[in-house]
Amino acid sequence: MSADPSGEDMRKIAASFAELLHLLGHDGKAERPKVMRDLLVDRLRDALDRRLPSLPDSEPAFIGNTFLVEAVVHRNERTEISRLRHRDLGTLHAMKTVPADRANEATIKALLLREARLGMMLSGSNLVAPQCTIRLPDGRPAIIMQWADRSLSQRLAAGSLSSADVKAAVKSILVGLGAIHQAGYVHGDVSPANLLLGGNDFRELKLADFGTMVEHGARYSDFDIAGVATPDFTAPELAVDTTMQFSADLYSAGRVMNLLVSHCNEIDETIIAVKAAALHLADPIPAKRPPDVAAALALIAGI
Repeated sequence: MSADPSGEDMRKIAASFAELLHLLGHDGKAERPKVMRDLLVDRLRDALDRRLPSLPDSEPAFIGNTFLVEAVVHRNERTEISRLRHRDLGTLHAMKTVPADRANEATIKALLLREARLGMMLSGSNLVAPQCTIRLPDGRPAIIMQWADRSLSQRLAAGSLSSADVKAAVKSILVGLGAIHQAGYVHGDVSPANLLLGGNDFRELKLADFGTMVEHGARYSDFDIAGVATPDFTAPELAVDTTMQFSADLYSAGRVMNLLVSHCNEIDETIIAVKAAALHLADPIPAKRPPDVAAALALIAGI
């Protein structure tokens, strides 16, 4: 059976398209203004892109006349994250801003701008890169960044991993951390929720959320930043206000590596090596952990 539409079907499609094109450009016999026509085309294109069963009644929300707001995907008391689509390129992006009810709070806006400055300073293939910072019409600052489909936690909930997945994920995590440490900063919250995946290739696993990042040797209290403790992943020494060391990130990486291994049904040399490295990185005593990311990578160099 041919996958192509029949001649009759194509004639119907062509006739419907011609009628649709006329409706987009005309209100009855009067020609629509270009602005209105472009808006209708954008609404139609958005519905087609998302395979919607019908055209939504509400008008789409655009940011900077460029980004279509498709959905708010996450919201808490400090952060609001939306999925955007570029109206001309069709590419997906994430937008991080502060909640609308906190738009007038100077401190929370300053922290977001600090995160933007730090993120745009970093460079690495395994980091979620901020692409620009904008100001929304209501005055809120917002970071536009790469879009990722899901977090590592969501991927792990969806199914088991192969040994190759674990190997790629471990290297991605350590390479991402290496870029941050090379710049002289400690991430502070390496956890499955802050590791993002755009597809199913774990070589593209990226470390995100630089809001808790501080310079090596600094304390959170120096910047009036509340440290974020993710149960089971935060280094035990961070239970008190202390100077931030690279080893705290290595502990968290080790805990994530151990979680990856627990979701793999295969047992081979790779998994055995990763499990051993995870135990070393996640030692409760900081002095017993590898001294840096390079030493951590050396533990798995043979896999």
